[in-house]
Amino acid sequence: MTGETEPLLGAHAIKPAQHPKKLLVSIVCAVFLICADFGFFMSTAPQIAVYEDIICRNYQDTLHRAGNETLSSPVSNPCKSEAVQGELALVIGYQSTFDVMPGLILSLPYGVLSDRWGRKPLLYLGILGILLGEIWVRIVCLWSSVIPLRMVWLSAVFKIIGGGDQVLTAIAMVIVADVFSDDERATALFRLQSCIQIAEILATPLSAYLMTFGPMFPFILSLCIITVGSIPPFFLPETLRNAKGKQISREGLEQDSESEQPQPPRKTALQELTRQVREFAQSTRFIWADSNVCLMIFVMFVTVMSRQCTNLLLQYVSKKFDWSISRASLLISLRGIFSLVTYLVIMPILAILAAKHLNLRGNRSDHFLSKGSGVLSIIGFAIISIAPTPAILVGGQVVLSIGSSFMVTTRSLATSLVQPDHVGTLYSAIAIAQGAGTLLSGPLFANLFRLGMHLGPDWMGLPFFQASLFFVVAVTAVWHIRLGPSPRTNDEEQEPLLSYF
Repeated sequence: MTGETEPLLGAHAIKPAQHPKKLLVSIVCAVFLICADFGFFMSTAPQIAVYEDIICRNYQDTLHRAGNETLSSPVSNPCKSEAVQGELALVIGYQSTFDVMPGLILSLPYGVLSDRWGRKPLLYLGILGILLGEIWVRIVCLWSSVIPLRMVWLSAVFKIIGGGDQVLTAIAMVIVADVFSDDERATALFRLQSCIQIAEILATPLSAYLMTFGPMFPFILSLCIITVGSIPPFFLPETLRNAKGKQISREGLEQDSESEQPQPPRKTALQELTRQVREFAQSTRFIWADSNVCLMIFVMFVTVMSRQCTNLLLQYVSKKFDWSISRASLLISLRGIFSLVTYLVIMPILAILAAKHLNLRGNRSDHFLSKGSGVLSIIGFAIISIAPTPAILVGGQVVLSIGSSFMVTTRSLATSLVQPDHVGTLYSAIAIAQGAGTLLSGPLFANLFRLGMHLGPDWMGLPFFQASLFFVVAVTAVWHIRLGPSPRTNDEEQEPLLSYF
């Protein structure tokens, strides 16, 4: 059946029939996301603090071995020295780069397997791989006197099991697409995104409080929460049958006409993968033939690179203003609060006002909102990069959080530029572009941060200034998108994505 041979990242292009267990899927996915992301956000600040403590301890041991005369350092706190913070930036930057590699390489193979084995087995594999990777990171930190800290980079090896975060997210999207109708899917996905924002808002201040007992305590506790959050997916129903049923009903006439023809023999996984790669290469020709689509994929590539520099925010604030990591982590909650307000209140209101007063609807509304949120992102990154005081930096963070809707509006705009049956391929291309951007951005921003510290305190915001320049390029590309008649064939499909919110 055709439903068994669609790639994972394109599976959400299939519009499934109603599923009798939508409520169960919604509840399980919501609980899973809240628990898992609560654990991940709880570990963000403690992990940086633990890494910093280990690097600082090793640095001080090196100074002692070098002799007392080397100890006369102009830095009052050796843990905030250029050597320690530079190494910390490298460890975090390369870890994020290596973590994304399994998903970038294995998305298509695991997509084929999910359409042959089912969604649940691949979901379990993804969870197992992520848990093993998180356990390995904590083992390295607990035995840092024996195992070099850079060995945390090997956590990516465990994510080969299941493909890591990217594949796990894609499978979750496919499960939602399998059970929800077209009209309900956008709302369902947005509610799941809201669960992530809620976890971010709640977990960060709790983590900051628990860090008063030492960073290792919340770092270990976060792993326990992630493990507990991995239990609900075992109650998910298998949704592949529903996707197949929808495909059968959609192609009923074709199947009736071909019912008397002999069915081809079932292909092996390797043969199926080879066919998927060949068909994917052929189906992407429409991307390179349309300059607008090429521009939008480039925008996604540049944007995800810019967003990756926010991983350095805690380290940057801690170093520049001499804050503790736990205090700096409260900026993450601030970001989550304003991002949630933006998604729930600000952007829907702006979409309504743009339609009412400027007569902007469909992709024109997305185009207008993308340019506006992109400009806000440019301003937010620029303010953070040069902020002389914590208050100004907080203001820049608020502006940047409001501009975070750029990712949503540009994806909606890109969707409106292609035919409905090309959306799955478009999303696959976007996922590859974003994976490549993440791959490059980790080492780039880590080395820019090291360079900024070497040049002096006024240059420490160099990664955020570079992110602002990246957004200038992205907004310029969006500005050059030429909007004609939407490829969508009916008015309902021309509604902007934000109208569902």
